[in-house]
Amino acid sequence: MIILGLNSGTSRDSVSAVIFETGQFKAPMKIQLYAHSDYAYPAWLEKELVKLEHQPSLEHIARMNFLLGEFFAQCALRLIKESEISSEKIDLIASHGQTIGHFPALKKIHGYSNRASLQIAEPCVIALRTGITTIGDFRSADIAGYGQGAPVLTYPEYLLFFSPEKNRMALNLGGIANFSLIPKTGQLGKIRASDCGPCNMLLDGLSRAISRGRLKFDPQGRMALRGEPREKWIRAWLKHPFFKKPAPKTTGRDEFDASWLKGILRGQRIKSQKERADLLRSGVCAVAEMVAQCYFDNYGDFGMEEVIVSGGGSKNQALILELTRRLGRNLILSDAIGVPALAKEPIGFGILAQLCVLGKAGNIPSATGAKAGAVLGKICPGKNWRRLIQGLGLKKEELR
Repeated sequence: MIILGLNSGTSRDSVSAVIFETGQFKAPMKIQLYAHSDYAYPAWLEKELVKLEHQPSLEHIARMNFLLGEFFAQCALRLIKESEISSEKIDLIASHGQTIGHFPALKKIHGYSNRASLQIAEPCVIALRTGITTIGDFRSADIAGYGQGAPVLTYPEYLLFFSPEKNRMALNLGGIANFSLIPKTGQLGKIRASDCGPCNMLLDGLSRAISRGRLKFDPQGRMALRGEPREKWIRAWLKHPFFKKPAPKTTGRDEFDASWLKGILRGQRIKSQKERADLLRSGVCAVAEMVAQCYFDNYGDFGMEEVIVSGGGSKNQALILELTRRLGRNLILSDAIGVPALAKEPIGFGILAQLCVLGKAGNIPSATGAKAGAVLGKICPGKNWRRLIQGLGLKKEELR
C-alpha cells in the first residue's frame, strides 16, 4: 500500500508528513519512501493550541478539532503536490492528529474506572478535502481494552527495527522520550515499552526561556555542547513524582506543562552566555538520566545490545553524547537502517492505518497494559473507499 502519514507530536510546533509504501508485514519490514516534509504551525495556530492548556471552553475544543483538520488536510495536499505523486495512487491517509490531553492514570467516576486520551484534527475533514480514506484516533481502542493508550507505536517499531542478531532499544526522542525494547527472539509478548519523561518539551522550553521566545530550540545542541551540567539543577528537576513511578508508564503535557517549566526555572538568574549554555547542558543531562534511569531501574535484565534512535532530539549532538555515556551503547540513527529519524512517527501511524483496514491488531499488550490486542484507528471513508476495499479483497497475501 501507498500511505500518507501525518503526525504532530507533543512538541506541538509542526505537522510531519510522509508518503511511503509498505512491504510485507514481516519483521524487519522494508519500506519505500517517496516524500517527507515538515510544515510548521503558523504563530497564530501555535497560540490557539497553547490556549487549550488553560481550561478551554467546549466550543473552543470543538472548533479547533475541525480547524486543525483543515490544516492537516492542507499539509497532505501540499505534500502530494510537492511529491508529484497522483492522489489516486495513495491508498490511505493516517493521521494521529494533535494530542491535547492524555490521562493514563485510572480514575473512578461514579463507579466507572477509566483512562482517557484526546487528539484533535478531525479525520473526516481530511478525508473529504483530499478524497482519500483517512484513519485517525489510534489510541482509543487500546484504552478501551484497559491499556494506557501509549506507547502506541511499539508494534510498528518492532516491524521496522527488529534484528534477529541483537536485542534492540528503539529510542524515540520527541516531545516525550520513550523506548521500545525489541528482543532478538522476536517474541511479541517479550517486548516492553515505556515513556521516560519530557525530552524536546523540556529542551525547547529552556531554549525559549533563555532567549525570551526568539529561539525555538538549540540547533544540533550547539549551545548545550559549550555548557557544563549543574548537578543541583538536574537533581531538582528529577524530583518530579513521575520519575518514581514503575514502568511501563506514560506521560504528556498534563504532567509537564508550562507551569512545570516555570516552576523549575523559578529563582534561577540566568544572565550570562555561560549560564545559558550550562542550563541547556543540564537539560540534556536530565533527559539522558531519565532514559537511563527508566531502562536500568525497570528493564536492566533485558540485555540491550544496540540503540536505534529517532525523533527530533536525535539531531541534538549534546543529547546523543550524554545518552551514549549513560546507556553504554552507541546510538545508531534510524536513517542508517532505512527509516528517516524525523519521519518515523508518521510512518508508524501509516503502518497502524494499514493494519486497521486489514482488521489486524496494532497494539502490543505487554507495552501498553491492555488485556488483549486491538485493531487501532477509526475509518473515515474518502472517494477511494470502494476501490480500496475491493483491492483489499484481491491482496490475500497481506491477510496471512
